[in-house]
Amino acid sequence: MDKEKKEESSAIHPAVAPLSYLLGTWKGEGEGGYPTINSFRYGEELHFSHPASGKPVIAYSHKTWKLDSGQPMHSESGYWRPKPDGSLEVVIAQSTGLAEVLNGTYSAEDNVIKLHSQVVANASK
Repeated sequence: MDKEKKEESSAIHPAVAPLSYLLGTWKGEGEGGYPTINSFRYGEELHFSHPASGKPVIAYSHKTWKLDSGQPMHSESGYWRPKPDGSLEVVIAQSTGLAEVLNGTYSAEDNVIKLHSQVVANASK
């Protein structure tokens, strides 16, 4: 993915600072496929921002669309909560009614983030 722009913030919370390289809007293209449908090309955009409140969170949103028609496909939003010890909590809500909680780690030196699902809940069931 190519990063479109980097957001500037004069008051980055110290817990967010190690992940500040994520801040901004990231765009890219990809190809998806499943055994039951034809493969498809899509565009996607991720947006990471640090709320003006100065709290130790990164607000996150993600959306995808069909490249050939521009028709929306998927969207989700949530919060990334980095901790000073290198651990990370992520909470995401999807437009389909799914909610996820992920835990993991980050390395500020290597710009590596590792996440694994803790909870996936479906509001429509």
